[in-house]
Amino acid sequence: MSLWLLPQITMLLLVVPLIILSFYLIMLSVAACLHPDKPLISGVFHGNRHPESRFLILIPAHNEELLLGEVIRKLRMQSYPDTHYKIVVIADNCDDKTAYIARKAGATTLVRHEPDRRGKGQALNWAIRGHLADSAIPWDGLVIIDADSVLNPDFLWFMNERLQQGFQVMQAYYGVSNPAESWRTSLMCAALSVFHFLRPLGRDKIGLPCGLKGNGMCFARPLVERFGYPAISVVEDVELALIYLRHDIGVKFTPGAQVYGQMAATTNQANSQRKRWEGGRLSLVADWALPLWNEGWNEKNLSKLDGAMDLFVPPLTLLVIPTAFGWLFMLLVMFLHSSVLGAIIFALWSAAFLAIILYLATGLLLIKAPPAVWIQLSAAPLFIFWKISVYLRMAYTGKKTPSEWVRTERHEMKK
Repeated sequence: MSLWLLPQITMLLLVVPLIILSFYLIMLSVAACLHPDKPLISGVFHGNRHPESRFLILIPAHNEELLLGEVIRKLRMQSYPDTHYKIVVIADNCDDKTAYIARKAGATTLVRHEPDRRGKGQALNWAIRGHLADSAIPWDGLVIIDADSVLNPDFLWFMNERLQQGFQVMQAYYGVSNPAESWRTSLMCAALSVFHFLRPLGRDKIGLPCGLKGNGMCFARPLVERFGYPAISVVEDVELALIYLRHDIGVKFTPGAQVYGQMAATTNQANSQRKRWEGGRLSLVADWALPLWNEGWNEKNLSKLDGAMDLFVPPLTLLVIPTAFGWLFMLLVMFLHSSVLGAIIFALWSAAFLAIILYLATGLLLIKAPPAVWIQLSAAPLFIFWKISVYLRMAYTGKKTPSEWVRTERHEMKK
């Protein structure tokens, strides 16, 4: 047996799942480019401006005194009639002035003191089950946003249209409010361009549900009254979408409705945020991916198969790292020992690497990312090394996710 045969066969086996994932991502990229709704990235509503639905905008807030007043002020700037929406804040286990600021800004304020049941999902379910689901206040749709987020002015018009079309749960495009603040926020903008816009848009074009992203979600009242908010994991949004999928309820992507959240710009901010997101997602993959795939296969349910496939696709960094290292390794092999088999395997790794590059570039083009984001892509190696360090620390401590809702540090919002 040739000395080079074993590493080549190993690299062939490793590239097969990457080729499958790459094909899936390119398929979604092409579908997104063909979607007639892609111009809605402008965020401007051109339909009938007749306010048929009433909304509650619900903000779960844990020690958010720094940003909350400005967030509520900007929510008042919706182009939707202010008689048709109401702002509600959950001051969840706070020890600052969050509740005071919410009341001062004119928001209905629900104060929760349950230190033994911390978590965003727990707070939302408490508010929905205990105060909103059976409320006498007239409302048709419940919008949930984070306490650091702003909505585009026409957000509620897009959601009003979806409710009138009969959809039960919708997801807005969730983007980055501070993409040019640092190399880290620019790269987060790039990652979310594919995760929060390209993939949901592509799945919608194919007729598949898009999943939930935790911010900019909208629920029809009958759905809220039926389910409450049953997801309580750290990544409760992903979990909730999977629960709905089990009940054959799909999430409708609504790209014209847009929510922009503040991303962590410093290492300390980013470490806690990424541990929460990545660790929570890994736990869900372990618990849900294979069972959901088996259900979809047995039921011939394409939506469940796609939901499982979406879980199998790792975060962008975990996709780029092995692909880049695999491509470089095969390049070295070809340099040291050229062969037909090696050339085929190298071509497969090159195709996977190229597919990921095209996938990322397409996402940035679709959201019309500013030049600063493209320029900051040169910092991708720093981002990758930082992400590797986060994963290594998670593995070393043996603790995948925080045990409670850990708030990411914020800085003041521009007025």
